[in-house]
Amino acid sequence: MKYSQQFLFIILFITVLNAQAPQIYHQVPEKLYYDQFGWLNCVVDPGEYHLLGVSIFIKGKTENQFTEYPMRSEKGIFVFQIIPEMVSSDSFIYFISAEFSDFALVAFPADNPKENPIVVPVVEETRLAKIVDPNDVAKLFCDLGRNIDNIRTVTIYTRYGRGGRFKANPMTLSKERFRYTVKEPGEKNEKLYYYIVILFSDQTTLFYPSDEFENNPDYRILEGRRK
Repeated sequence: MKYSQQFLFIILFITVLNAQAPQIYHQVPEKLYYDQFGWLNCVVDPGEYHLLGVSIFIKGKTENQFTEYPMRSEKGIFVFQIIPEMVSSDSFIYFISAEFSDFALVAFPADNPKENPIVVPVVEETRLAKIVDPNDVAKLFCDLGRNIDNIRTVTIYTRYGRGGRFKANPMTLSKERFRYTVKEPGEKNEKLYYYIVILFSDQTTLFYPSDEFENNPDYRILEGRRK
């Protein structure tokens, strides 16, 4: 989900407090995961000022300059979607800035954010994975039945062998079925480990393998055999 119920409490707290100076309220995530989508969010109290916009500034661990991205307002909460390419190193570095009328700026963290930004560790997520022999399987198919109209993306995470990171690959939609072409292994003849992440239009997610996936009669994973 994009934001937690804790933000509802923050909004209520802001209303009661009614601070005169602008404030940014943001919950820093404990960690992010390699090659996956995520969300950052914040609530801004403009106080006596007029809010013009909210931005997030991101840079990689080896980069010198931050890149600015706008945050989008959804029912009073400013949100930003993290794409997998943004979490390719072992740290995700960012700060948030809000611009107000009369050239006023407020940042989170408030004290010199460019020199003291937020640093969130990026880790490999451990998930149950399916295993197939690429010599036998040519394609993997994901059937979602009547739910296909509510799908935003279907991503398959793959690796060959027991070690290493999973790599994200989009599953392409063809004839009402999401599919992925399996690459044959190299000299080591390693097995293919994979799991699938389904992102719905309301930002909820579903994973395969999982009990929720297996227990829904509309959801199926099929294997196309090599000839």
